[in-house]
Amino acid sequence: MKYKYLIIGSRATDDPKTHGGTTLLVKQLLEYFDEHDKDYIFIQAMKYSGKFSFIWNYFQVIFNTLIHIRKVDIVLVNVSNNGAYFLSPFVLFITKIFHKKFVFRRFAGNFLETYKKTNVMKKKLIDFVLKNADIIFFEPKYLVSHYEKVRPNVYWFPNIRKRTSYIRDINQPYTKKFVFLGQIREEKGIDEILEAFKLLSNEYSIDLYGNLFQEKYNETLFREYSNVSYKGLVHNEQVYEVLSKYDVLVLPSYMEGYPGVLIEAFAVGLPVISTDLESIKEMVDDNGILIKSKSSKQLLEAIQSYNVENYLKYSELSLKKFEEFEYEETYKRIVKICEEE
Repeated sequence: MKYKYLIIGSRATDDPKTHGGTTLLVKQLLEYFDEHDKDYIFIQAMKYSGKFSFIWNYFQVIFNTLIHIRKVDIVLVNVSNNGAYFLSPFVLFITKIFHKKFVFRRFAGNFLETYKKTNVMKKKLIDFVLKNADIIFFEPKYLVSHYEKVRPNVYWFPNIRKRTSYIRDINQPYTKKFVFLGQIREEKGIDEILEAFKLLSNEYSIDLYGNLFQEKYNETLFREYSNVSYKGLVHNEQVYEVLSKYDVLVLPSYMEGYPGVLIEAFAVGLPVISTDLESIKEMVDDNGILIKSKSSKQLLEAIQSYNVENYLKYSELSLKKFEEFEYEETYKRIVKICEEE
């Protein structure tokens, strides 16, 4: 039997302003469906922008769901916080009225934290979704472990990436070249990076790539550091090529799910330095070094921990770790769950 899907989510477009972890994952999902001739209808959750856009987007998703629900077999909702609480319950209600399969995919790894802090009404709405969804996908394993104790239909759907030919040459010497790729903002640990590199000699260098998200981070600021350079934006198609020119990826974030840039680093064979957040601990073991968030001291020590003697082993383990987040095999498993459960 060939199943038809109704896929709801926010997809990245050619506009760089629409590029983010979740929007790129939705785009990736649709690309896989196109590549494998899967039959689907897509509803863009963030169709409108501007004043009252949340309300307009909300109603257009509900309206389009009602229009298309009879044509499909499976409804796959891809959401983060707001979508989980405000959109998913009503799409689920429509789906159940028409006796279709409802699949709930929640991005990022801070679900339990936000759930505990939210109000009673929001808790009731998300409880309704979790109780009645036919299939539930979470990004980190610790959420799967938490909910599978009470729900039999909870599965792991990690952030994933395609393979690349841009793999760091194992014969390339360790040169103390570090890289950060992501939004240039405080929550990504930029202050800690600057503090650490201020104490390092010019033998060490780090290049920063990404959108200057906050005013305090600007090119004038970075010019104050002899071993820190801001390199601007990187197009998605260039990420692997750029990363392969460095030795180690640095991501000392304060809050993350499964950062795509870590997986991209694994794919090219780069070891990483990141923070010991619950979800990141599932990604980084012998293939990198974990530190406490907001600690420039630990970041400095981690940077200095890499050397010519241990680097190759870290690199090999990082490349091996990528297999857990590989595009093709993961999607095969996900589609099988959706269509056979």
